Amino acid sequence: MLAVAGFFFATGALGILSATVLLAFGHSPNIVSSASGVAYVVGAYYFLKGSRPAKIFLTVMAALAMLLEAIIGILMLTDGLSPMGLFVLLLAGLTGYCFYGLQLSKVLNAEFDRRSETYRLEKGKAAQRYYDELEQGNSGE
Repeated sequence: MLAVAGFFFATGALGILSATVLLAFGHSPNIVSSASGVAYVVGAYYFLKGSRPAKIFLTVMAALAMLLEAIIGILMLTDGLSPMGLFVLLLAGLTGYCFYGLQLSKVLNAEFDRRSETYRLEKGKAAQRYYDELEQGNSGE
Protein backbone atom coordinates (compact mmCIF):
# COMPACT_ATOMS: atom_id res chain seq x y z
CA MET A 1 0.00 0.00 0.00
CA LEU A 2 2.86 2.34 0.83
CA ALA A 3 4.61 1.50 -2.45
CA VAL A 4 1.54 2.42 -4.51
CA ALA A 5 0.91 5.62 -2.57
CA GLY A 6 4.62 6.46 -2.66
CA PHE A 7 4.73 6.08 -6.45
CA PHE A 8 1.77 8.43 -6.93
CA PHE A 9 3.12 10.85 -4.33
CA ALA A 10 6.53 10.94 -6.06
CA THR A 11 4.90 11.38 -9.48
CA GLY A 12 2.79 14.25 -8.18
CA ALA A 13 5.69 15.86 -6.34
CA LEU A 14 7.77 15.70 -9.52
CA GLY A 15 4.99 17.47 -11.44
CA ILE A 16 4.71 20.17 -8.79
CA LEU A 17 8.48 20.57 -8.66
CA SER A 18 8.75 20.94 -12.45
CA ALA A 19 6.01 23.60 -12.44
CA THR A 20 7.77 25.46 -9.62
CA VAL A 21 11.10 25.39 -11.45
CA LEU A 22 9.49 26.67 -14.64
CA LEU A 23 7.86 29.51 -12.69
CA ALA A 24 11.18 30.34 -11.01
CA PHE A 25 12.83 30.72 -14.41
CA GLY A 26 10.02 32.90 -15.75
CA HIS A 27 8.35 30.31 -17.96
CA SER A 28 4.71 29.34 -17.93
CA PRO A 29 4.12 25.76 -16.75
CA ASN A 30 1.47 23.48 -18.24
CA ILE A 31 -1.58 23.98 -16.03
CA VAL A 32 -2.91 20.46 -16.66
CA SER A 33 0.39 18.90 -15.62
CA SER A 34 0.55 21.08 -12.52
CA ALA A 35 -3.04 20.30 -11.53
CA SER A 36 -2.53 16.57 -12.06
CA GLY A 37 0.58 16.71 -9.88
CA VAL A 38 -1.42 18.23 -7.05
CA ALA A 39 -4.24 15.71 -7.63
CA TYR A 40 -1.77 12.80 -7.42
CA VAL A 41 -0.36 14.05 -4.11
CA VAL A 42 -3.80 14.64 -2.61
CA GLY A 43 -5.08 11.32 -3.98
CA ALA A 44 -2.14 9.41 -2.51
CA TYR A 45 -2.63 11.07 0.87
CA TYR A 46 -6.32 10.23 1.06
CA PHE A 47 -5.71 6.75 -0.36
CA LEU A 48 -3.44 6.06 2.62
CA LYS A 49 -6.19 7.23 4.94
CA GLY A 50 -8.64 4.77 3.33
CA SER A 51 -10.71 6.99 1.04
CA ARG A 52 -12.62 5.00 -1.59
CA PRO A 53 -12.97 7.96 -4.01
CA ALA A 54 -9.18 8.41 -3.85
CA LYS A 55 -8.69 4.72 -4.64
CA ILE A 56 -11.04 4.98 -7.63
CA PHE A 57 -9.28 8.14 -8.83
CA LEU A 58 -5.84 6.54 -8.58
CA THR A 59 -7.07 3.37 -10.29
CA VAL A 60 -8.47 5.30 -13.26
CA MET A 61 -5.36 7.46 -13.50
CA ALA A 62 -3.10 4.39 -13.31
CA ALA A 63 -5.01 2.69 -16.12
CA LEU A 64 -4.87 5.77 -18.36
CA ALA A 65 -1.24 6.52 -17.55
CA MET A 66 -0.18 2.93 -18.16
CA LEU A 67 -1.89 2.90 -21.56
CA LEU A 68 -0.45 6.25 -22.63
CA GLU A 69 3.04 5.50 -21.33
CA ALA A 70 3.10 2.16 -23.15
CA ILE A 71 2.01 3.76 -26.43
CA ILE A 72 4.50 6.62 -26.09
CA GLY A 73 7.31 4.22 -25.12
CA ILE A 74 6.66 1.97 -28.12
CA LEU A 75 6.48 4.97 -30.47
CA MET A 76 9.79 6.26 -29.08
CA LEU A 77 11.41 2.86 -29.62
CA THR A 78 10.21 2.74 -33.22
CA ASP A 79 11.61 6.24 -33.81
CA GLY A 80 15.04 5.16 -32.60
CA LEU A 81 14.96 6.85 -29.19
CA SER A 82 15.90 3.66 -27.36
CA PRO A 83 17.04 4.96 -23.93
CA MET A 84 14.11 7.32 -23.49
CA GLY A 85 11.65 4.75 -24.89
CA LEU A 86 12.89 2.12 -22.46
CA PHE A 87 12.58 4.58 -19.58
CA VAL A 88 8.97 5.39 -20.54
CA LEU A 89 8.22 1.66 -20.82
CA LEU A 90 9.72 1.21 -17.34
CA LEU A 91 7.34 3.88 -16.07
CA ALA A 92 4.48 2.03 -17.80
CA GLY A 93 5.54 -1.13 -15.96
CA LEU A 94 5.63 0.66 -12.60
CA THR A 95 2.24 2.20 -13.28
CA GLY A 96 0.94 -1.24 -14.26
CA TYR A 97 2.18 -2.58 -10.93
CA CYS A 98 0.27 0.19 -9.16
CA PHE A 99 -2.86 -0.65 -11.17
CA TYR A 100 -2.46 -4.31 -10.23
CA GLY A 101 -2.08 -3.34 -6.58
CA LEU A 102 -5.10 -1.07 -6.63
CA GLN A 103 -7.41 -3.51 -8.40
CA LEU A 104 -6.24 -7.08 -8.05
CA SER A 105 -4.01 -7.47 -4.99
CA LYS A 106 -5.90 -9.20 -2.17
CA VAL A 107 -3.30 -8.15 0.39
CA LEU A 108 -3.50 -4.48 -0.58
CA ASN A 109 -7.30 -4.56 -0.70
CA ALA A 110 -7.46 -6.13 2.78
CA GLU A 111 -5.12 -3.43 4.13
CA PHE A 112 -7.15 -0.75 2.36
CA ASP A 113 -10.42 -2.07 3.82
CA ARG A 114 -8.91 -2.02 7.32
CA ARG A 115 -7.69 1.55 6.90
CA SER A 116 -10.97 2.59 5.31
CA GLU A 117 -12.96 1.27 8.26
CA THR A 118 -10.64 3.01 10.74
CA TYR A 119 -10.93 6.27 8.80
CA ARG A 120 -14.74 6.04 8.73
CA LEU A 121 -14.88 5.38 12.48
CA GLU A 122 -12.58 8.32 13.24
CA LYS A 123 -14.60 10.57 10.94
CA GLY A 124 -17.84 9.49 12.63
CA LYS A 125 -16.40 10.13 16.10
CA ALA A 126 -15.18 13.58 15.04
CA ALA A 127 -18.61 14.43 13.63
CA GLN A 128 -20.29 13.25 16.83
CA ARG A 129 -17.95 15.39 18.97
CA TYR A 130 -18.73 18.39 16.77
CA TYR A 131 -22.49 17.91 17.13
CA ASP A 132 -22.14 17.35 20.87
CA GLU A 133 -20.24 20.63 21.17
CA LEU A 134 -22.94 22.40 19.15
CA GLU A 135 -25.64 21.05 21.44
CA GLN A 136 -23.70 22.09 24.55
CA GLY A 137 -23.21 25.57 23.10
CA ASN A 138 -26.90 25.96 22.25
CA SER A 139 -28.13 24.62 25.60
CA GLY A 140 -25.84 27.01 27.47
CA GLU A 141 -27.41 30.12 25.92
